[in-house]
Amino acid sequence: MKKPATFARIRALKPKQQIAFNQMLICRMLPNYALYQELTQTGDIKTLENIADLIWQWLYTPKFKIDQEVQQEKIEAEIPQAQPDDGIGVYAAIDASMALISNLALLTDSEFRHKEVTLPSLISQGTIERMLITTAEVEHSQEALAHPHMQWEIETQNEFLDSVEKIKTFTKAECRELKKQALADGVTNLGVEIEA
Repeated sequence: MKKPATFARIRALKPKQQIAFNQMLICRMLPNYALYQELTQTGDIKTLENIADLIWQWLYTPKFKIDQEVQQEKIEAEIPQAQPDDGIGVYAAIDASMALISNLALLTDSEFRHKEVTLPSLISQGTIERMLITTAEVEHSQEALAHPHMQWEIETQNEFLDSVEKIKTFTKAECRELKKQALADGVTNLGVEIEA
């Protein structure tokens, strides 16, 4: 039997599984931000990494509270301002920030939750699509979808879903394993090597 599409699988997860899955995607996106910071001397990857760590902690610590508004403001303060002629790096940094904000928003039940759960997945794919179009490897979205890089991204997301679907209760060890899996390829979603 054919597995359901990625977004349908994400929506079918339990709330904590959705957040863990998104965190795995964010693990692969944050190094794009770090590279942007290194190249431009702007932004603060530490702030974003600390908030990502808080979300992991929320997953495995009962009754752990995160002040979402405060944390969201911290992320917003570090989102780069893009100019029309900016390269892919600035957009990848913005996308990493936005994925983190959207996952943070899922910590509380809201009426938009069902729509928002797939945002980090969409954002990650969008970063790749922009890169493929910007570098003229493809001309439009349909071509981007068929490109090997996008196919690799979709396969990777489905592998992450395979792992997350098996977890009923999140422990610190489980979260550590998921983070390890997310970075196992040693590259970001854009295929940029992650410095150890």
